[in-house]
Amino acid sequence: MKNNKIGICIPTFNEKKNIISLIKELIKINQILICVVDDSSPDKTYEEVKKKFKSKINKKIILIKRKRKNGRGSAVWDGFKQLYKKKVSLFIEMDSDFSHSLKDLKRGIKIFKKKQKKIDILLGSRYPKGLIVNWPIQRRIFSKLANFLARLLISKKINDYTNGFRFYSKSAACLILKKKPENKGYIYLMESLSIFISKKMVIDEFIITFKNRIRGKSNTNLNEIINSLIGIFKIAFKFHKKNFKIKY
Repeated sequence: MKNNKIGICIPTFNEKKNIISLIKELIKINQILICVVDDSSPDKTYEEVKKKFKSKINKKIILIKRKRKNGRGSAVWDGFKQLYKKKVSLFIEMDSDFSHSLKDLKRGIKIFKKKQKKIDILLGSRYPKGLIVNWPIQRRIFSKLANFLARLLISKKINDYTNGFRFYSKSAACLILKKKPENKGYIYLMESLSIFISKKMVIDEFIITFKNRIRGKSNTNLNEIINSLIGIFKIAFKFHKKNFKIKY
């Protein structure tokens, strides 16, 4: 990577209890540029970040406030669009609630840099041998089911389709930015991987530890879970019909 700038996109909704502590740790990493995309959180997440890091805004932190809650997938897409303008070389997405550890983040950056000429996307994977800590049984069931369906219907080459801890090359980020998300929620994680597979990009995985949040409440609800399961079949259909229309 000629330009060593690392861009991290963090989608937020009611994450005031976590985001400040996370930014304080991330900002210590060399060449880091943080993009927080907040969906007008009722708990004033956006306002808190703006107040705490006023001197860092537009220097080390890009802060985006969207008009309403519009899904994780579209939030990452909007964040990557801004990071791309900043000539970032390595694009990362991660959760704001410390589910993804800073230790694994630093390890992922090292792995990606080492393999950068061989891979396009690096996934932080919980399966098959990762460690999952304190996750509710219903979330485990949904995750297992979603990944089982994705592996059955799309490709067995990937173990974890649904974890939002990912590292992208500039060319991979550019590819998904050419097409607005059809699925704006968590299922976009699967949609984007389907696009990468269809375009024959090289995807690698490394095992991580995933910890359930300690502070705050998960934003994933039953309606989104149901829509996500339905979405898997729609994505698989388009994948096999090679119906991903992306303009070059």
